[in-house]
Amino acid sequence: MSFRKEEKLHVSKSQLHNLLAWIFENDGYKLYDTRTISSTYFDNKEMQMFNDSEEGCVPRKKIRVRSYTKSKHEIGASALEVKTSSVEGRYKTISTDFNLDKIMTLGFFDKDYGLCKSKVRVNYQRSYYKVHNVRLTIDRNIEYIQINNQRESVYKNFESDIIVEVKAGDFVPIEFLYKKFHFDRVRFSKYSKAINSFLK
Repeated sequence: MSFRKEEKLHVSKSQLHNLLAWIFENDGYKLYDTRTISSTYFDNKEMQMFNDSEEGCVPRKKIRVRSYTKSKHEIGASALEVKTSSVEGRYKTISTDFNLDKIMTLGFFDKDYGLCKSKVRVNYQRSYYKVHNVRLTIDRNIEYIQINNQRESVYKNFESDIIVEVKAGDFVPIEFLYKKFHFDRVRFSKYSKAINSFLK
């Protein structure tokens, strides 16, 4: 288990050009080609993970199946991820050895949250950069899809803004991140935003 720091930066869509200029002015560079990410999020019938995220309490989890296509999740091309936020820090476990069909149809049993079933799917494009020896990602064209009875709804909601995140190892001092990345911080959860978008 390796803890890591994740800081979401408050950068609006209109400031994207300025952010990219700042990255390259600070000797940053693009790590990989931009790619599509698609995640199906799970929760129990009480929506406990959503409520925990909204309240910011710890410990809490997010459980999702992730792939790199907007088409149906496929065996061998998807991963089961469990993100845990605890008092000690944040960490993520990733498994590619799981029964995808079973989880997508019957749900996933978690020792803390019990039986969790698919609730929403989130698709977006992610660009990867490295600046000040720290990874920075930019997510855009974010779309939220509600799932009812294991079926994806034809109705979608779209995020009007971009999401910028700094990801660093736990050994990186938080003071360093605040000094080098002098942007305001913001709380943002794609899962919470997706659920909230369908509660309006």
